[in-house]
Amino acid sequence: MKRLFLFASIIFIGLLFNSCNSCKWLDCVTSNYSGQFRVISGADGKDLVFGPNKIYDKNEIKFYSLNGTDTVFFDYEPANFPGAGYDSILYVHFFPQPDIAYMRLNNIDVDTINFSYDSYKTKCCGTITEIINFRFNNAVNIPGNQGTQAIRK
Repeated sequence: MKRLFLFASIIFIGLLFNSCNSCKWLDCVTSNYSGQFRVISGADGKDLVFGPNKIYDKNEIKFYSLNGTDTVFFDYEPANFPGAGYDSILYVHFFPQPDIAYMRLNNIDVDTINFSYDSYKTKCCGTITEIINFRFNNAVNIPGNQGTQAIRK
């Protein structure tokens, strides 16, 4: 009987301890350093990376930043969803976190992207950081946290 009481006490204390931890079952949001872009014509809105009107080769596009004399390249993934209304989306993961990055579409066409971030502390998940704004060529503001954004060329 003592063993049963001891076993039940251990189970009860374990359940009590776990129920007090409000963060235990929380699925934390992670920091978001990603951007989603479509490169389109400023004149007619046609896609310039995929499709019949493309002028840029998706395999030659590079996203990078400069850190002193080092160049940091950012991973990106071209995605083609022709049936969904998008000819192309470039998913770019800007990490480590840059202040300024460059989008090289070809040997002649290089654009500048400035970043604005928002960081906030959470009780259970630590500090969360996300890109809230891209400033394209120091002229056009593009929201960073509102899905796929069009870059007009």
